[in-house]
Amino acid sequence: MNNVINMRLHPEPFARIKSGEKKVECRLYDEKRRKLKVGDCIKFLLRPDFTEVFEKKVIALYTFPTFEAMYEKFPEEHINNVYQYYTPAEEQKYGVVAIELE
Repeated sequence: MNNVINMRLHPEPFARIKSGEKKVECRLYDEKRRKLKVGDCIKFLLRPDFTEVFEKKVIALYTFPTFEAMYEKFPEEHINNVYQYYTPAEEQKYGVVAIELE
């Protein structure tokens, strides 16, 4: 059985993923993301009030030791400063996952 995992997003990436313009979401490869499998669904919730929601299916997962390593494969993901969300210590502890969405 496939899982449904919730992830919160700020308005700009929320709109881009919802429209299909953005096909990859990058996150720490922490305990929550390690549960993801191809075929699972992600329920994206719009920050700050979480009243708007949509789901996308996971079609591939790519793991990397750092965000910089991930940017070599997905340079388009370099548009945001990920360190406003994650610390270098978290990056070193967990690594990174690029989640490809249907």
